[in-house]
Amino acid sequence: MSFDSKQIRNVVLLGHSGVGKTTLAEAMLFEGGEISRRGSVEEGNTVSDYTDLEHERGGSLFASLEHVSWKDSKINLIDTPGLDDFIGEVVSALRVATTAVLVHNARSGVEVGAELLWEYIETFDTPAIFVINQIDHEKADFDATLEQAIARFGNKVMPFQYPLNPGLGFNSIIDALRMVMYYFPNGGGKPEKHPFPMPKKRGQMKCTASS
Repeated sequence: MSFDSKQIRNVVLLGHSGVGKTTLAEAMLFEGGEISRRGSVEEGNTVSDYTDLEHERGGSLFASLEHVSWKDSKINLIDTPGLDDFIGEVVSALRVATTAVLVHNARSGVEVGAELLWEYIETFDTPAIFVINQIDHEKADFDATLEQAIARFGNKVMPFQYPLNPGLGFNSIIDALRMVMYYFPNGGGKPEKHPFPMPKKRGQMKCTASS
């Protein structure tokens, strides 16, 4: 499929080492139909971490490029390493990116590496989206991570999605822009749309979300 330049988006995935950037890229490729099964970093069979050295180290050491077609657009995904030693890979990716996705881990909150990456995002004046990852972990604390992000990066961090049931049973998110709930089946796939769950009493629902 051919795309006009206006239909192409260059998205760079950024984050502290171990927050799940490569796993997120793998999920995006799977949901977009570019791969038939999701690989894992532990098994050494992800699309982006393909070198022997990365398999040995168990993480990204080089920026890698993948792409996925979504609706009428082509999204080029640039997965980057999270270690400070490889910041040159991040800088090179940011130079060509139209959007930065700064990934945080709901278990660990906002880590030091994210603050350094934010400085580069501001230097290149790159529009940014925050993703709070690993919501399904038993120790996930979405609200605390969001509060840390707002405290460290300012009120421009505007929430628009948040998990309905974070933790081991996580499978639903609330989209505050579309006023709808998305329920995701086991194993991924197209989510089901459900009515926005309105609170029974005023002030019962906290409208906090990943940005």
